[in-house]
Amino acid sequence: MIKFINMKAVGLISGGLDSILALQLIKEQGFEIIGIFIKTPFLSNFGNNTVKNLEKLSEEMKFKLIILKSDMDYIEIVRNPQFGYGKNLNPCIDCHIYMLKKAKEIMEKENALFVFTGEVLGQRGKSQNPQALKIIEEKTSLKGKLLRPLTALNLPPTEMEKTGIINRSHLLDIKGKSRKLQLYLADMKNLKYFGTPSGGCLLTDPIFCKKLKDLFENSEEINLNDCYVLQIGKHFRVSSKTKLIISRDEKESKNLLNFCNKNDFIILLEKNSDLTGLIKGEIDDLVFEILSGYLKTESDVVFVKNYSGKIMEKRIIKKQNKINYSKFLI
Repeated sequence: MIKFINMKAVGLISGGLDSILALQLIKEQGFEIIGIFIKTPFLSNFGNNTVKNLEKLSEEMKFKLIILKSDMDYIEIVRNPQFGYGKNLNPCIDCHIYMLKKAKEIMEKENALFVFTGEVLGQRGKSQNPQALKIIEEKTSLKGKLLRPLTALNLPPTEMEKTGIINRSHLLDIKGKSRKLQLYLADMKNLKYFGTPSGGCLLTDPIFCKKLKDLFENSEEINLNDCYVLQIGKHFRVSSKTKLIISRDEKESKNLLNFCNKNDFIILLEKNSDLTGLIKGEIDDLVFEILSGYLKTESDVVFVKNYSGKIMEKRIIKKQNKINYSKFLI
């Protein structure tokens, strides 16, 4: 294997087993690793658990970890993917292209030699078939510099393998959906802190995608907070102009306030202090009827605040049968 002064490689690290195993294989060939994790609004628990695991892993495996946050350009890709969706609202091909472009920027900035991923041929029908892998390579302008260590022997050699920068004989030929070999190798190499397959991507979750689809269909303009708040509470589509979100507990109430926009209306209650509501759009009397079904007391006074701090007070009476409003639940 040819040795360079700057033996750096950039890897997309999702926190799952495949990307961590790919990282280990490249590290074993003597490369300094720069791991890139991209936080999006569509990761379970906002990606926080994955970040904690990766921070532990980077310390244990001695690699540099860079956390990048996606912006509205990523939301637009999810809303209008060039290569379409998978089973739900997962634009996997477009997502891979987006993330690899970010990795390419880091590669050039760090003067690294190539980018690698944990992709496996045939593991995912839409994004990890031969045609999709080729499209991703071409659209990212990483042709010849994109290495997939776990499945490399099923693919044509990259420039790094042809020139001897990478020893091809130390790469793998895994393909298909089974992860038995990966789990065996992880145990053999004593790898820890890896997450479940798909990395907690909520774009594959049909329940979450109902909320996201509702957001896309009823909002011309959206922002990151609109996407983050989809993970919190119960969501009710009252009308095309009004959505109500009700927190389930005190923790969700705090998160709800963290992700509200300046045009939203916050609902606080005098007696049921662990219950918080958020109105997106226009105030509608039906909002208070729905909210009343979740009271723990017979009645309460609600305070409605907007960004300017103005307050509207309203007394609501507990509804005994909240199932009447289930038709509004997204």
